[in-house]
Amino acid sequence: MRYVILGNGAAGISAAETLRSLDELSEITIISEENVPTYTKFLLPDYVGGRLPREKLFLRSMKNYEENKINLMLNKKVDKIDVENKCIKLNCGTIVEYDKLLAATGAKPVIPKIDGLENSDYLTINTITDADIIRNRASAGKNAVIVGGGLTGVETAYALKNLGMNTTIVEREDSILPQHLDSMGSEIFINQVQEDGIDVLLSKNMVFVSSGEEKYVEFSDGEKIKYDMLVIAIGTRPCLDIFEGTEIKCQRGVLVNRYLESSVKDVYAAGDVSESQSYQARGYVSGYIWSNALTQGKCAAFNMAGQPKEFTTSEAASSAVRLRDVPLISMGLVKPDENDFEVVVELDKESNMYKKIVLKDNKVKGMIFIGDVKTGNIIADYIRKYKDISDIKHLIFSGS
Repeated sequence: MRYVILGNGAAGISAAETLRSLDELSEITIISEENVPTYTKFLLPDYVGGRLPREKLFLRSMKNYEENKINLMLNKKVDKIDVENKCIKLNCGTIVEYDKLLAATGAKPVIPKIDGLENSDYLTINTITDADIIRNRASAGKNAVIVGGGLTGVETAYALKNLGMNTTIVEREDSILPQHLDSMGSEIFINQVQEDGIDVLLSKNMVFVSSGEEKYVEFSDGEKIKYDMLVIAIGTRPCLDIFEGTEIKCQRGVLVNRYLESSVKDVYAAGDVSESQSYQARGYVSGYIWSNALTQGKCAAFNMAGQPKEFTTSEAASSAVRLRDVPLISMGLVKPDENDFEVVVELDKESNMYKKIVLKDNKVKGMIFIGDVKTGNIIADYIRKYKDISDIKHLIFSGS
């Protein structure tokens, strides 16, 4: 059996190592566009900010691949997937044949269409190479503008602030972390960020980027702010380019069934590039969560090895981040727009504590915990496992 995995991130390495544990003899090949072994992407801002040494990012060494008899092909780009002949054509001319294929190509940054942006030296933070560039260019006392108030944007802003840069977050929406927080949660977060010396500009539509002698970004209201470093962090989208022209069905990601198999037999997908069915959404959701990627990679491996295993959990819209001494857990539906939801809220602005739990039919649909997160993991488990909360519901409403 020849197993080929496209991508060397969380899903890819999880699948490869699981396959090896299930099958000691078959060929396992990982094809990666990057030039290093697998690493922890969500820790890139910690590396940029000097809180984590570069070597601590890596999850595996080249020796680990050798010991597991995994053929790791680095610096290789896929030109074409030939599903009829079951082979992968690489940009170097090499053809790699497969019996079972896993797409774990991850996601790439979304770059907005803004006049002048493509001519600027803007940066992103999606790979270790990106992080190296940002770290090398960062200079104390200079101005950094981060476009995007999501988790990556906020964490990057803190990283650059730690390096002594004057940092500004620019967000098009009227709140920070708009995918993870409601208005109250965002207010608490913004207060914390500003107290820590980071400027926050909300409801700002950037319309022009000047990269000439004077570098600045301009907004639709006419305001301009200067920058020395411009980082785009407005989100990511699945890497789907290589599936164009194939019979592999895609929407936001590669559509897969409960066994993570795509519309084409023997082709599977896992991690950020996949779009799988979810109990929570009762439909398809993308897998933009590190833990999901690991779980999906393992699950896909079982199915590729002929041992049927359903993937049944998806932590949609989940995140965990700490700003100074204020922890945050956000998961699921946090801004319900229907009247038939129960919403439990506890708030203490002085201590930066905010709790919100969204319930429906005795199921937890979403949660925000800021500050006091001691019981947050318990509630999160009810979301992940779609468990009935009747047994502890009285404790939630009593404020316990």
